[in-house]
Amino acid sequence: MRPDIADFYSGISAGAAELFCPHPSDSGDGWLFCVFAPGARRVQVLGDWNGWDLYSAAELARCEDGLWRGKVTGARQGQLYKYNILCADGVWRLRTDPFGAEYEPSAVSAARLKVLPRPPAPFRPGAGADRPLRIYELHAGNWRRHWDGRYYTFDALADRLIPWAADHHFTHIELMPPAEYPFDGSWGYQLTGYFAPSARFGGADAFVRLAERCHQAGLGVLADFVPVHFAPDDGALTWYDGTALYEAGPSDWGSLVFDLASGPVRSFLLSAACRWVGDLVCDGLRVDAVGYALRRWPGGEAASFFRLLTDTLHARYPGVLLIAEDTEPGCRATAPTREGGLGFDYVWDAGPLQSLADTLARPFSCRWAGPVLGREGERCIQAFSHDDCAFPGGALLPRLYGDRPLQFAQARLFLLYQAAMPGKQLLFSGCEFGQLASFDPGREPDWYLLADCDHRALSDYCAALGQFYAEHPALFCEDDSAWFHLAANGPVRAWVRAARGETLLCVFHLEPDPRRGVVLDLGMPGCFGRMREIFSSGASESLPPVWAENGRVRLDLPGLCASVLAFD
Repeated sequence: MRPDIADFYSGISAGAAELFCPHPSDSGDGWLFCVFAPGARRVQVLGDWNGWDLYSAAELARCEDGLWRGKVTGARQGQLYKYNILCADGVWRLRTDPFGAEYEPSAVSAARLKVLPRPPAPFRPGAGADRPLRIYELHAGNWRRHWDGRYYTFDALADRLIPWAADHHFTHIELMPPAEYPFDGSWGYQLTGYFAPSARFGGADAFVRLAERCHQAGLGVLADFVPVHFAPDDGALTWYDGTALYEAGPSDWGSLVFDLASGPVRSFLLSAACRWVGDLVCDGLRVDAVGYALRRWPGGEAASFFRLLTDTLHARYPGVLLIAEDTEPGCRATAPTREGGLGFDYVWDAGPLQSLADTLARPFSCRWAGPVLGREGERCIQAFSHDDCAFPGGALLPRLYGDRPLQFAQARLFLLYQAAMPGKQLLFSGCEFGQLASFDPGREPDWYLLADCDHRALSDYCAALGQFYAEHPALFCEDDSAWFHLAANGPVRAWVRAARGETLLCVFHLEPDPRRGVVLDLGMPGCFGRMREIFSSGASESLPPVWAENGRVRLDLPGLCASVLAFD
């Protein structure tokens, strides 16, 4: 057996797309096809070249290695095709190509013959412990829509998205799954085409152009990758050859769970991840539902797969950024694989910001609980994501307690709180200007709100905050940074961030009434000096300069204030 095919069956192949994706024959008179369907009795291929005539479909031959191969004379680039499989149960079924490089825009799509382009040099903007990381998450299907409801292509999206993200000083954009999926209501999280950017947005070439334009503007590109479950639609991966070739049963979302113990399935997913980082020049992946997979595969199959995934991607693509979502407590998502961890660079931590949003939604007399401060021993991204902006919670701004001025004041406090927390940041689109409606994949955010002075001011504040964050290493450095938690038992929350010789005091007051004489111990005995406010959420009044005496400061705090102070 050839080494690349042995690797595929063993579950360690990162290049299965090169084996299974159709490609032109060396003679130039047709295309070569290869299918993994071990349970099939016969396999045919048909498409545009024969008018989709089942009676003239080309027969593929079963080879000794268990794969089906054949050549179709006259097939040309850009033509659509499907496989016609006589399944193990004796029924003929039309199937799309799981390794297709592009698809038609339909529910269970025909794949399109396409030569994979040679990828440009990687950008890899970097997101190490000593660099800012501020991610703007969005859904390509709804961030902008044409007046008649049509999707923006990746090219059209780039025209508006890149200036907006750059003006707000985000370092990366993160696209909810941009791969091919049949049902818009899944938000892209129930996929069928793992190797292909969705044709509804322009396909692979348009996606690469979007990524390259982001890189030219200094923005990194992250894609959501979904290796745990897939869409159950007939005609795609489900019961592909009449057997459970890819699936291991139903998930909790109405989809099907991948069989992560299967060698070919592992190779399929590993190769898909490499496709997005290699050929499609993404700078990183946010890996969905990691914790769910660990719970579903308690025997260790999921953990060993994630270690394989992170080790392979880090080795093949130096500088790639890998983020785990929805992990189990104690799973050590960011610990090195050689130490028994999963090897991710960061893990999403939604708890602290969800806790803060819930606190700010309560009446002022009920805000005495301390915050959740994040996972111990993990490198975290403080995420306020699409899940936090969908029902039942809804968008951030309207859920905050109080009248309109109070809501905007608390939204500014929330954004500065996130920027000041240990870890990196992720913010879902719409939060930066005060979106009012819950996330809906069928309609774009309420961009008309930017004509309102308060919403425009919130957007400008978010941009200024992004610039402030990038200018202060104490807020984004991790390797040599320190932080001291000072207060969390009442409406005042405070901590110290320190790195590269810079010490910042971050103070938050969650009630509208002023609070006088708040004494904070900075945890630095013998420290003396004047501290002044260098950034605030724009409360009713700025904090006057204060003196630190023997590591203690005394503050008079306005209502609903958020402030960062530094030593002169």
